[in-house]
Amino acid sequence: MDGLATWLGPGKVSDILAAVKDRALNIKKTNRYCLKTSIMAVIDALPQEIISYILGFLSISDRKEAALVCHKWYAASLHPALLRGVIIKCRPPTNGSFTPVGFVQRKLTHLALGEWDSNMISEDNLVILLSNCSNLLELDLSRCNNLFLSGRLLHKASDCDVLKDSLSNVCSLKLGCLRHMTDVTFKRLVSVMKNLSKISLTSTKMILGSGLYDVNQTSPVMFHFSTFIGFLKERSNQIKTIDVSFTSIHDDALNSLAKIEGLSLTEICLQGCVDISDKGLKALVINQPSLEVLDITGCKDLGSGRTFFSTLVSNLPKLHTLILRKCLRVGMCDVDSLLALPSLTTLDLGEVVNLYDKDLTKGLCGSKPRLTTLRLPFCTDIQDCFITRLCETNYNLVHLDLSSCLKLTDSSVHTITRMLTSLRSLSIRYCSDITDLGLLGYVPDNGLVPHKHYFDHDHEGCNCNRSRESRIFRKPTGMIKEHKTSISKAQTCLETNEKELCMLSDLISLQLLDLSCCIRITDLGVAEAIRFRELRTLNLGGLTKLQDTSVSLVAQHNPSLECVSLRACPAITDQAVKELVKHCPRLSSLDLCQCGTLTDISLVNMESKARRLRNLDISFCSHMTLPGVASLERAVPELKVVFRPHMF
Repeated sequence: MDGLATWLGPGKVSDILAAVKDRALNIKKTNRYCLKTSIMAVIDALPQEIISYILGFLSISDRKEAALVCHKWYAASLHPALLRGVIIKCRPPTNGSFTPVGFVQRKLTHLALGEWDSNMISEDNLVILLSNCSNLLELDLSRCNNLFLSGRLLHKASDCDVLKDSLSNVCSLKLGCLRHMTDVTFKRLVSVMKNLSKISLTSTKMILGSGLYDVNQTSPVMFHFSTFIGFLKERSNQIKTIDVSFTSIHDDALNSLAKIEGLSLTEICLQGCVDISDKGLKALVINQPSLEVLDITGCKDLGSGRTFFSTLVSNLPKLHTLILRKCLRVGMCDVDSLLALPSLTTLDLGEVVNLYDKDLTKGLCGSKPRLTTLRLPFCTDIQDCFITRLCETNYNLVHLDLSSCLKLTDSSVHTITRMLTSLRSLSIRYCSDITDLGLLGYVPDNGLVPHKHYFDHDHEGCNCNRSRESRIFRKPTGMIKEHKTSISKAQTCLETNEKELCMLSDLISLQLLDLSCCIRITDLGVAEAIRFRELRTLNLGGLTKLQDTSVSLVAQHNPSLECVSLRACPAITDQAVKELVKHCPRLSSLDLCQCGTLTDISLVNMESKARRLRNLDISFCSHMTLPGVASLERAVPELKVVFRPHMF
């Protein structure tokens, strides 16, 4: 915008935008076609740089829509500032040759070639492609095993010289899931990227044998950890991020990595490194105090000592992201020590048992708000009192995952809706005590919410045909009657507006919502509370009481939906799918697995109205036929369909 302001003069950009607004307001509103035409004419007269600046305020999906308006808008959408951080995934060429004209025009910064695991692409074609992408900042060669199979990648000195110029700006290299990479090919690749600061070797086969510390060995058939250590020693002043997830790295190897002279890491990812213990992690954090991001998901041996968190806090003052998913033992450690880490903004303690309200409140609920992302799925001992305290002290939360927190009730949803106004993603799947009252924001007169065991004799959410009430043992029905009365009162409030309700729809920034398997949520809560203009992902799987009417209203009130799951919703019919594809033109992923009433009519509607659909799951939809699926696949060639009509 500096060059644009210089070209137009100070204040001109705002003047032009104001003129556009005034021009639009002066047009007669009675003629809608003239209004649209005049606005389009004014916007089309703007310089391309201003159009690019306006497109910068849109999301990627909205920007793609705008790029289809005209050639000028398409050219504006290719501005390098708009493509920064956008990852392009390429498919292999069908004829073995590649003309990278479009890539040069787009000025790519992020390129992923993960699907190029075929014989159609050669090492020479890869060199031609990369030599034309001089703006690359990140290159992902994960799963491209055929490129490394022959061992001839970049074996020509001329190819290395060419790529040294074109890949001089690359700062991130991903080499995950490679079985055939060797010491020789690794050294060739990193030699043409002099400015690397991030490297990923996720699930890549590395040999940690007797030559662990022999940095001079070079094998043409294997990739040794010592080769990676030698690379880190050469670039110790540049490398800031390392990802060695799902490798066989152990305590000694991690210790040798952490003690490299001059190495100052800001991020390290050790997911699934099951051979790492508290000893190795302690050596890491002591020797790398500049760490800001630490991911140790799935390291099951961590947390043997009770001072686990205090060790992290005392040695990592800059740590802001801590991911401990599936680290089962850390639940018995000193969680309350996290309060002494003021820089912490992102925390993931998913699937960690023995986490209790008292400890979490001491560790996460301080005097100042700090957390923006918190994930606590499968932490079954969390209760409403912790959620209330969490929302009061961390009201800037943007992402919250409370899946399978079985003790949460409507009170937690009320607190979240009222206090977390900046929330963008919310997951409360499998929280079976949450009802329509939570979504609608209605608090019963007595303030009590009946737990799910009161509804057991009603087979809540069950499709069986057994008798719904025992003739011998009868459970108390008072709470059930009060709950039904509260539902009626909430519905009356919606119709008459007698009482203002703080509904879930008040979270206007929400982009992801997961309510799957909350079996006590019905049509009333779904139809009235799920109304978001920016909602992208919605999961309503397992809501057995969901009907066509509520799905239709969801489609009408959430036009930005891209990913929808209606898995195991047996009551919906073809009419629901018809309304969904009609009102959600951006739909790209749809899960209809176990929706047994759907027929080929739904496939016909997708064929005509869901041309942007890319992923479809219709498994166990026994009334759909193979000819119908084949017709849909011919009409939408880019669509990937999962169709298993029967259980084998």
